[in-house]
Amino acid sequence: METLEKFQYDLKKNLSRVSFDYHERKVYSHDISVLPEYIEKIACRDAEAIVQPQSVEEVLEILKLSKKYSKPIVPRGSATSGYGGVIPYFGGIVVDFSRMYKFEINEDEKTFIAEPGAVWWDVEKRANKKGLSLRVYPTSALSSTVGGWIAQGGVGIGSMMFGGIKDCVERLQVADFNGLRFVEENELKYYVGMEGTTGLITSAKLRLMEYKEKIPVGLEIKDFNDIKRLNAYSAVFFSSGYIRMINEAEGSDYEEKDVLIAVFLDRAEVNGFDAKDFWEERFYPMRVKRKWPSIVMTEILMPLENLENYCKIIGKELKGRDFGIQIHFCKEGGRILGNVIIILASDENDRRFTKDWRKSMKLLKMGLKLSGKPYSTGMFLSHLSKKYLKDYEELLRFKKSVDPDNLLNPGKIFPAGKLPRIMKLAEIFA
Repeated sequence: METLEKFQYDLKKNLSRVSFDYHERKVYSHDISVLPEYIEKIACRDAEAIVQPQSVEEVLEILKLSKKYSKPIVPRGSATSGYGGVIPYFGGIVVDFSRMYKFEINEDEKTFIAEPGAVWWDVEKRANKKGLSLRVYPTSALSSTVGGWIAQGGVGIGSMMFGGIKDCVERLQVADFNGLRFVEENELKYYVGMEGTTGLITSAKLRLMEYKEKIPVGLEIKDFNDIKRLNAYSAVFFSSGYIRMINEAEGSDYEEKDVLIAVFLDRAEVNGFDAKDFWEERFYPMRVKRKWPSIVMTEILMPLENLENYCKIIGKELKGRDFGIQIHFCKEGGRILGNVIIILASDENDRRFTKDWRKSMKLLKMGLKLSGKPYSTGMFLSHLSKKYLKDYEELLRFKKSVDPDNLLNPGKIFPAGKLPRIMKLAEIFA
């Protein structure tokens, strides 16, 4: 029996849900990002198998077979991120955690424990019935999974008050080639935001808060520094251009002006207009794509004091184009950052698309010069990890100790192959 046949046979024999279907493998070899053709040819290789584990025991079996046949493992949640974290850069086994979706809420501790495939909004709805609520959640919470966002890392709704997802995780259970282990406190940094490169998250314990009514207030903002005075649960800025894109995509008639949506708990602490409709838009940042064939996005974390200057640069670079800006504010280490999301209307079937993609790299580059940092590096920006990822060398040593053969989501966070060199050149010449 050939090695490939043995590999497929062992997967089918030992796991409950396995697929080698050509079309499924194609679908599972992409995320939501759209790339220029020459980048896609380098970055996107087809998965060799799709597995959907239903238990921790099956996750451990996948790891065993990965090591036996030297096949990379690529963990996958809902694939709502566009950094290439779920793309099988070197082929291998894509592990879809959607069938590990159970979770339990501890009302006394105000915590919950979830399997990696649990959906954030399912947790929120059940927590609300028990008088509790999530502290933070991603804008993709309607479909995003607990394990996926923890592995991605980052900030979201609630991050003005509670920080990023890393600040809300109490404990993780992870699986690697040595078996299962629980990690907490200082060890969490080896897994949160590491995109499955150091181990597969099989459960997570996170802190909740008491349920309080969310009061969204719309404010006209003249100076981003005014945000320092807001004791808000969450805050997001929509540019006039973004609101115009919403209106064109949805047929709505929002007033097309810059607006800050500040969300307070139980009672509003400032005067402004009722922003409930805008608050609902937090779940649908990509909805504007209905109007245009494609969009090109740039995302960067920017210090509050540099936001105004960066927005002026964006406006100058994209003058005459359909574009919008969202900024989600968060607290990190005692300071306020803005997670800037630039949305540029484009068309992947037009030659202009490659130029637009290069423009996004230029905007990222200009933001980095203003003391910004990548929201995530994933696969596409792994060449920036060494410079911008805290404790990079320590994390790399840990990666090598638990995954000496580089089978856990290779090419993510830690650069490998041709793509990082191509992306670095794209950034240099942007």
